[in-house]
Amino acid sequence: MKHNIIISVGLLSGAFFLSQSNTAGQEANLFVVRYIEVDRVNAKEFEKAVAEKTKKFNRSEDSDQWFTHKIVTGPRTGQYARWFGPKTWADLDNPESTHRITLGATANHEEAVYWQENVLPLEKEVGNNEVWMVVPGTSFSNFAEDQPTKYAAGYRWKMKPGMYQRKTAQDVKLTKAIQASEFKIRGHIARLESGGDYMTFANLIQFNSWEEYGKFRAWEGMGEVFDKVHGKGSWKKFLKEHNAIMQEGGETEGEFWEYLEDLSSLELPK
Repeated sequence: MKHNIIISVGLLSGAFFLSQSNTAGQEANLFVVRYIEVDRVNAKEFEKAVAEKTKKFNRSEDSDQWFTHKIVTGPRTGQYARWFGPKTWADLDNPESTHRITLGATANHEEAVYWQENVLPLEKEVGNNEVWMVVPGTSFSNFAEDQPTKYAAGYRWKMKPGMYQRKTAQDVKLTKAIQASEFKIRGHIARLESGGDYMTFANLIQFNSWEEYGKFRAWEGMGEVFDKVHGKGSWKKFLKEHNAIMQEGGETEGEFWEYLEDLSSLELPK
């Protein structure tokens, strides 16, 4: 079913770190994600249309920043994840912006009208829209500069009710270990605020090479780093606590995403 609104995707971020907003001191920690399904025969035309729209509306310094990934594994393979963030709740009230949850933009907003006329007809189906909030103290980056990466990995788990404090303590420990490592990755942990089960959390990892990602995923990689930061044997204790916090038999999900720079506001570093 097509939606005549422009709302976007958001586990990742336009400014790839969380920032302090000028709006009432609120932290910019929200990401909004929109999943788009396109028939394979229309995929190239869709990507061309979004690239043209991005060049026209989303590349200047004061424009709305939008980002697009293509999902390359899992049940949603081939779908597009289009997103914006980080934002504050107050930022979502701006009627002159396309960064909206409800109406997307005013009816006469030039950018919104352009999307509806030139891109929307190429969409087959609009999937679930999601709003994510980053868990405090769980953002990390081992990159020198604030730039997009070629790939992203997302993993979702469902927490048992009443376990938020224990889970947050776990997440902060993991973040400290990653930040102390030499893994060339960036990311954060976020909770699904709207668009699904409120007990859902996601770990987002951004990276530029599969080799670097493999170092992070290896037991002897992350495990050794974790023990070095938190003490010998702490990694096994962390995993045991993780199993106690998460729902038994709860749905888990993992996806790889590929960044489409022509369809995004920021280009990849050369």
